[in-house]
Amino acid sequence: MKKKSDLMDFQGKKVVITGVAGFIGSNLADKLLELGAEVIGIDNFLTGRKENLSKAFKAPKFKFYSGDIRDLDFLLDIFQDIDVIFHQAAFTSVPQSIKMPDSCNDINVNGILNILNASRKRDIEKIVFASSAAIYGDDPNLPKKEDMRCLPISPYGVSKLAGEAYMQSYHHVYGLKTTTLRYFNVFGPRQKDSPYSGVIAIWLGKIVRNEDLLIFGDGTQSRDFIYVKDIINANLLASEIKNSGDVFNIGLGFPISLNAIAELLLKITNKNNLKIQYAEQRIGDILHSYCDNNKAKEILGFIPKYNHEEGLKDYFKYFVDK
Repeated sequence: MKKKSDLMDFQGKKVVITGVAGFIGSNLADKLLELGAEVIGIDNFLTGRKENLSKAFKAPKFKFYSGDIRDLDFLLDIFQDIDVIFHQAAFTSVPQSIKMPDSCNDINVNGILNILNASRKRDIEKIVFASSAAIYGDDPNLPKKEDMRCLPISPYGVSKLAGEAYMQSYHHVYGLKTTTLRYFNVFGPRQKDSPYSGVIAIWLGKIVRNEDLLIFGDGTQSRDFIYVKDIINANLLASEIKNSGDVFNIGLGFPISLNAIAELLLKITNKNNLKIQYAEQRIGDILHSYCDNNKAKEILGFIPKYNHEEGLKDYFKYFVDK
């Protein structure tokens, strides 16, 4: 049975992806081009990488502009006759946001204000915004539901919550058609192996280098890991719905501990000779998080295709093949 997104027709649609050279943005670009859209990509390469766009650059319907979402005049020039904006550009690291809160706010809050103001002035049909589970903070109530109180514990989480509020405000005040997706822990191809990346990307890098895995804390903390291809599907579905001003959790819908995901990764990669090392828990890290994704299932028609093992196997295959 095909996913709903596989049946979507984006022929004739003109879309913008901010942060297109990032790991999620580049995967989204490839899928939209495959579905027939004309894709305009924006990135300043602060964290994105040009090699992520090697496939997109070969597509005749792809145009790339090097620029910054904090430059309103730049956005006004680009946002001409656009059907959908997928706003993926962001300051994404929780640890880095603690070290650089001003930069995080500048990119994530001032950036989305520019996106919204440019969209309003250019009569953009639809905006899909990539938010984060970090907005829930460390509230012990589980699973996380969209109507829960939001008490973020990091500058990154605060900036994403501010972005959500602006999305809803511009819908109610100016009538913009906005949809916010609260990503949980995304992993997959093109996720950068760096100290500030997602933990699975870091671990795969270590496995390739035959190094032991490192966990901050005792490893019992849990996450809702979701494969990037399911995230792409959620974005496509969100761009099609008529509901506006709404917020959706996008996760697999059940937790797995860091210990369990590390052990599963070592099993899949046949690296059981490597060990799991532990270090002191980091400030700003949330202990437990997983989502109730029923709202996304009911309204978006979002059904995750990849479980943890299937996603990790597909991701590892990418690592081996690239």
